[in-house]
Amino acid sequence: MVMTHDDDTSAISTTGSSDDVTPLLHVVLDRPAIAGNVGACVRLCAAVGAALHVCGSELDPGDRAMWRAGLDYWPRARVHFHHSLDACLALLSQAPWVVEVGGAHAPWDVPLARGDVIVLGPEKASVQADVIEKHRDRVLTLPQRPGIRSLNLSQVAAVVVFEAVRQQR
Repeated sequence: MVMTHDDDTSAISTTGSSDDVTPLLHVVLDRPAIAGNVGACVRLCAAVGAALHVCGSELDPGDRAMWRAGLDYWPRARVHFHHSLDACLALLSQAPWVVEVGGAHAPWDVPLARGDVIVLGPEKASVQADVIEKHRDRVLTLPQRPGIRSLNLSQVAAVVVFEAVRQQR
């Protein structure tokens, strides 16, 4: 199911279908810039029954590279496009887990419950500073060796999502 949130509170277009009422997780991408990463997250979310929220992106929802990267999983995925991260979080109305370099916890150190919100930042920047500050006690990180700046967005999403799958089985 693909939804575009035009006024930040209601869906204006819908295609596809979804089996689960409450998704495994709400995977929220803050300002993603690489169509292939969005497409990979579409496949990931379709595979596990998570909802994907694409926020504040300058990517065109009709971008051929993004649709191609998502392969034929788009009809099985629950995907929402929002104008901004703030609008998405207001709509979801629950405290998110924020995945960012330098967080206090790894995903396997916290309980990830069905329907939780996971926010991942853009490929070349961080999640909005006000969101990090507001949820400072809910910042997750993946351990990595010194000198490594960051990991690929879709890879980080996969690690966190499959940790939630592991916890919820």
